[in-house]
Amino acid sequence: MLTIHEAMALPAFEQTTLIAGDKGADQTIKWVTTIEIIEDISRFQDGEFIITTGFGLVDDVMYQKRFIELMRSKKLAGLAVYTGFYLSDIPQIFIDEANAQQLPLIEIPSSINFSTITKALLEQIANKQIRLLENSLRVHQEMTKLAFSLDGLDHTLKKISPLTKASIYVFNDSNHFISSVKKTAHEMEINNQELAIKDEVLDLDQLFFSLEDSTCSPFIIGNYICSASKIEAKAFTYGYLLMIHLKTDWSEMEMVISDHISTLIGIELVKQYAVDETKVRIQGEFVDEILNKEHFQVQDALKRGRRLGYDLSLPHQVVYIKLPEQTEGQTAQATAASQLHYSLSLIFQEDHRQVILLPKINECYALIQVDMNSLIDENRHLLTQMDLIQNKWLQHHKEPLLFGIGRPYSDLRMLSESARQAENAVYYSHLLLHHTQTVFFDDLGFYQVLIQMENAGVSLQNYYEQYLGELVHPKHTRKDYILTLETYLANNCNLQQTSAQLYIHRHTLKYRLKQIEKKTGIQLSSPDARLNLHLAIVAYKFTEWKK
Repeated sequence: MLTIHEAMALPAFEQTTLIAGDKGADQTIKWVTTIEIIEDISRFQDGEFIITTGFGLVDDVMYQKRFIELMRSKKLAGLAVYTGFYLSDIPQIFIDEANAQQLPLIEIPSSINFSTITKALLEQIANKQIRLLENSLRVHQEMTKLAFSLDGLDHTLKKISPLTKASIYVFNDSNHFISSVKKTAHEMEINNQELAIKDEVLDLDQLFFSLEDSTCSPFIIGNYICSASKIEAKAFTYGYLLMIHLKTDWSEMEMVISDHISTLIGIELVKQYAVDETKVRIQGEFVDEILNKEHFQVQDALKRGRRLGYDLSLPHQVVYIKLPEQTEGQTAQATAASQLHYSLSLIFQEDHRQVILLPKINECYALIQVDMNSLIDENRHLLTQMDLIQNKWLQHHKEPLLFGIGRPYSDLRMLSESARQAENAVYYSHLLLHHTQTVFFDDLGFYQVLIQMENAGVSLQNYYEQYLGELVHPKHTRKDYILTLETYLANNCNLQQTSAQLYIHRHTLKYRLKQIEKKTGIQLSSPDARLNLHLAIVAYKFTEWKK
């Protein structure tokens, strides 16, 4: 586009004077409008250059006020006011305002025709647009050729690099750096999700998060202009592109090139994702057989694993991930599942440990290698991984994921048991007094025994009715008393902590406890009685949840 500075150098502007707002002379002119009476200032567009005779700006207070509002609107590229018609000189109040707003204010003598100025500007704008269109077409043709010869992200960037003067950085959907072409490498460094440019630091997580709901306009850091964009297709985000230009190299053509580069990189990431998705499907079929087939040959499975690049003789455990239902329908559910599988692949790849995924529409299984010699550290690390996955998911969705983690096993034949444990951890997680989104099977405690008892055909109802008595009578079950008792026992019979957690007065709590003793026939002062009551509550909640 044509800048005010470039316009002032045109022959048609030889007798004009830039009397104020010279700091905004780099603003670009997108269109030119000539007007005598300024009435409706809302109709003006961004980048508009206004030429006016200044009618009413001397005597009419309303016109003066409207003119200043227009100057403050931040829409205009510049203002040109004729002197010699209605104004002998441009009033100082407008000069001061133009300087304050850094809005170029140009004085035009009456000896210059309107048509001379407008024709000169429009010719330049049109010529620049034509050149931009021609260059854009040329770049498009070059990019089209490249699109048919892409062979990996690094090679793609090398081929693209000669078309732009910018440094190019590519990041995956987890905001982690994956490739770049640097033109000013000595001044830039990426470290811990931050990009340092000389003495200034750019927070990459914050930058890419801002792209989720809107586009990011080019911004300045030191001597550089940065442009960031999301690489996506059909609302699926594959990564992010960051381009850094020297101010002296920045132009509209660079913006056009940036759009083309984003498209080409998107094609390459989509291709890579398609390859990874095929691998995941093949691997998933293999995992599905291990987790769900009652009888399989261990030695054959080990051989197949080695062909796929996995050593299944190592200890593994199963993580089960439950996706929330998408209210938008099956298409939204499938898209959400694809996004999750993509994020899982990226996060587990960066963890540098053996992981095989079995993705499905509403759930996902992950077969994860584990070190049996340091299970406490392994569990902590696994929790950290689940937090990373959850945080990434919640950037796009309101409802959280649920994670269940089975026990680790060295025997390949026991991994199906680890999968059932992981499923149960999710299924029964709501029964725990302190609910979290990530639950280990061992966190279920006594619920593990109840699962085994139920599978063996033991009647849990007979067990809990024996101890809870009237509290679980079919016609007048006292769930408030059951919650009170459970909370009281969980707080080691501490009255103050229990009443605070239940938001009731201590006298109310004491009354409820007496009623509980009356209805169950059990004295809470007995440690054995308290243990039986606690187990009975667990059995009751377990049974009710199954209904």
